Amino acid sequence: MNPVCTLNRRILVIDDSPDILQDFRKILCSAISLISNAWLESSQDFFDGPFLHHGEEPFDLHCVNNGESGRDVVAQAKERGSPFAVVFLDVQLPNGWDGIETVERIWDEDSDVQVVLCTAYPDFGWSAVLPRLGHRDQLLILRKPFDPIEVWQLSTALTMKWHCAQQARLRVQELEQTVMTRTGLLEETNRCLEQDLLRRQEVEVELAQVVCDVQERNLELSAMRDQALNEIHERERIERILRHQTEELARSNRDLEQFASLAAHDLQEPLHSIQVFLDLLQVKYGSALTSQGLGYVDRVKNAADRMQQLIQSLLVYSRIDLPHTSGEPLVLREMVDEILSDLGARIEEMQAVVQIGELPTIYGNAFQVRQLLQNLLGNALKFHRPGVPPVIRITGTIIQNRRHTGLGQPGWLCQIEIHDQGIGIPSEQFGKIFGMFKRLHRKDEFEGTGIGLAVCQRIVEKCGGAISVRSKLGEGSTFIVTLPIQ
Repeated sequence: MNPVCTLNRRILVIDDSPDILQDFRKILCSAISLISNAWLESSQDFFDGPFLHHGEEPFDLHCVNNGESGRDVVAQAKERGSPFAVVFLDVQLPNGWDGIETVERIWDEDSDVQVVLCTAYPDFGWSAVLPRLGHRDQLLILRKPFDPIEVWQLSTALTMKWHCAQQARLRVQELEQTVMTRTGLLEETNRCLEQDLLRRQEVEVELAQVVCDVQERNLELSAMRDQALNEIHERERIERILRHQTEELARSNRDLEQFASLAAHDLQEPLHSIQVFLDLLQVKYGSALTSQGLGYVDRVKNAADRMQQLIQSLLVYSRIDLPHTSGEPLVLREMVDEILSDLGARIEEMQAVVQIGELPTIYGNAFQVRQLLQNLLGNALKFHRPGVPPVIRITGTIIQNRRHTGLGQPGWLCQIEIHDQGIGIPSEQFGKIFGMFKRLHRKDEFEGTGIGLAVCQRIVEKCGGAISVRSKLGEGSTFIVTLPIQ
């Protein structure tokens, strides 16, 4: 915005002569007619030409008769905000300050005011002024007598000069303010740029740290990958070793089973001869033997019978893995009836009660399933409480395969439960009774080879099923067998 400064036409005249003051009023007064009349009425002692007015605006004229009053008037005007633009003063002021000192005092109060020194002495010049006031472009010397036009022109020019100086000062102040404002904006912009630079440096540091972390992570991942590859290679090596050992173990098992089968088969013939000759010895020469000799013969026969049972059990166990015919429909109820018929003599002897529930038809190997049920029913008859006839219950239900984890619908299983009220099994023996040659009782308590339940577990595993037991000592046992239906 451009500075605004109204034209200042305030003029102060300092002179001890009332006539001079009156002349200034006449020249610079507001009314043109008054000026003209004053000019005509003046003595023209100090004005040597006619007054010519050009119609400009009148001046605001103030007059005093000494230097001190002039200084005070200038100071008061400055303080009120309506300073004087021009001061005309006489060089020779009586009683106090002379004109030059008055100028010094006025400039002390208002350094912008334009000053015109008026003098009637022809020898007064700049040589007397400069040593005291210095070179100032605000100072002029006007010699008397005055030319009214000259006074008017001086007043007009100096007020305009004061006005231009004020305009220039305001403009300079405005420019300085603009410079300060823009400097402040630049400083603020610089601060923002510095802050952005600092933030960018911080971001760069963070990015560098992230890059370092990523590189470290990559190194860790590379190390983990190498370790995983090493573990995979080691696992493959171990798997190859295990596969080789498994194959070796399977071959060894096949060899052992073949050896057991052959041994059991080959042992039957000499064992049969031993039993035959023991019978002949007992029939033909029994009368020649003492009671002790007959006792020895009975002990040998009992040992031969146990050996025959053991050989038969080993043969059964070894035949489980032999190739059999493919599966066939098995009516479990008919199979259980046949087994009970085979065990009829023992059932009758023990006065056992066998309860048969619903039994479904399944699909499987008849030899293996029959051997499984026969062993479990035989054990139920054998391990009864002394003096208490055995009570056995066999049931079968169809259940869903809860262990199914693959795709498609889960299959169905046949769950067979054989419950007895016999002597029971200690809970700590549940995991051991299916072991090979595992016996829980002495031979004189319950006969057996300790192979029957091992045969049951082997058959169930071959069929893809499971076997478990629930039992309470003195209250009986329940064997639970699950077999696939198909």
